[in-house]
Amino acid sequence: MKQGFFFLILLFFSNLLAKKLKTEQILLEGPIINPKEEISGMDWYKEHLFLLPENQNNYLYVIPKKEIYKSLNPSSKIKILPRKNNFIAPDYKKSIEGFEGFESIAFHNDKFFITIEAKTGNLMKSYIIWGKIDPKSFTMKSKKEDILEIKTPVQIKNMTYESALIYKDIALFLYEANGKNLQKDVFQQTLSLKDFSISDLKFPNIEYRITDATKVDENNKFWAINYYWPGDKKYLNPAKDYLNTLPKLSNKVERIVEFEIKNSEIIFSGSKPIEFILDDINSRNWEGLVRLDNRGFLVATDKYPEMLLAFVEYKY
Repeated sequence: MKQGFFFLILLFFSNLLAKKLKTEQILLEGPIINPKEEISGMDWYKEHLFLLPENQNNYLYVIPKKEIYKSLNPSSKIKILPRKNNFIAPDYKKSIEGFEGFESIAFHNDKFFITIEAKTGNLMKSYIIWGKIDPKSFTMKSKKEDILEIKTPVQIKNMTYESALIYKDIALFLYEANGKNLQKDVFQQTLSLKDFSISDLKFPNIEYRITDATKVDENNKFWAINYYWPGDKKYLNPAKDYLNTLPKLSNKVERIVEFEIKNSEIIFSGSKPIEFILDDINSRNWEGLVRLDNRGFLVATDKYPEMLLAFVEYKY
């Protein structure tokens, strides 16, 4: 009996041991590599990858999935030129006081949801906007009235809701700072797709920042970027990192962590965190994350140290 129990404990902790994987850069060209674009989120729509710039310029970037696969083929590596996709919306710099930018995007059928960060004085504020995408032209439209403010759980400089995803009949938004020293009990905001009412889901404490998340899969699981730049220490005040199971060779953290939605709350799935092999010099501010079928993940930075799109091979 004791031996069986001991084996289960070993199995549990072995499942939590992190893997360390490389990020393979996908070469891009054109305006998207301009640091002023600041990519802040990604999601799939109809076999096309949509990349959301932080700044409102009336467009998103789009890359067909087939071009990504072609770029990953060693015999036909090419630079990808993402095209600009029309995004028709109110001028949020005028309608939202202290508008700072778009933070995340999620598609649901022919609808989309985007989170917005704003700052009024020293007060951080968050908004959700939504709209429809034309399934043929891909033109995206959001109306003036399609907006709601959502409460930020704590006040931390430049931190609001950085991730958006869809779970059944709700849109789920993840606040980026959920450490034990910041929030005793964590709840993430949800938006009903039926009546647009706001509710919440319990979420575990996790140190550092959550900066984007994949779609929820058929097992009610999703992955999220968990990122730490040591310069954020004074804002995040991190507690002990219980997910770190590798030798600590750097203060930087670049990894993705899997969560599961179960019994009306979000929990750790028990899968191994995926640690990225770190750059020797720079922290890479990963702000976008999607799955690439059963091949692995695509991740994107904003502008630090430059605009990067990368592939992380991972067998599910």
